[in-house]
Amino acid sequence: MTAPIELHATVLCHQADRILFVRKEAPEWSLPGGKIEVNELPVEAARRELREETTLPFENAQFLGRHVFEAEDHHFYRMAVPESLEPHPDGEIVECRWFTLDELGSVSVKPTNMALLRLHGEKIQ
Repeated sequence: MTAPIELHATVLCHQADRILFVRKEAPEWSLPGGKIEVNELPVEAARRELREETTLPFENAQFLGRHVFEAEDHHFYRMAVPESLEPHPDGEIVECRWFTLDELGSVSVKPTNMALLRLHGEKIQ
């Protein structure tokens, strides 16, 4: 019997030529987001997770699509973050950091997140 697929809401936050990533205690970076709770709409989960992880408001986000990988089903959103807003780690997140696409090659990033970026035209090395 296979494990059930986890439902996720994932947010691509960008500011100029940078993308926001978050990190828990592990060294692997990921886009803000997380599991969609029972009876929660994907957009509600995206709003909740972004606020819980970065303290940023979920505003003017665009739904980019739904992508199913082996064990994860991602509802993917994109939003611009004004330079006047700065993310701050909250809850289980220990660090928030802006990366250029070139910088992503030098850190460990969750593979499904890299796949999402590539699917949406980000030119990653």
